[in-house]
Amino acid sequence: MEYMGYLGFIWGLVAFIWCAGLTAQIRGLKHTIQEAGIGHTETASLREILTKSIGKTADLKLESSDFILTATLSDCLIREVDEEWALVTIGNHREEKLVRIQSIRSVSLK
Repeated sequence: MEYMGYLGFIWGLVAFIWCAGLTAQIRGLKHTIQEAGIGHTETASLREILTKSIGKTADLKLESSDFILTATLSDCLIREVDEEWALVTIGNHREEKLVRIQSIRSVSLK
């Protein structure tokens, strides 16, 4: 009967590894779909909002697609916007950064 415990442990370990593999596959599929531009009506509307806001200052909340990490860019001057990227100038240092529109989660215009 002791072997049933070992068998359960092995099956649990296999299920855990299988689920981890599925998570990686889902993340890869999500990235592929985003690259193809399928189902991104939110990105199109965000692009329109950013285009209308060129020359204005905003706070941008960004999220990485690979990890669940968020960052906030405060006092950004929106300079240019194209299909995938937005050029912003950050703070008093006037440091320019390119920000991928897909990574922007929220925009707070000032």
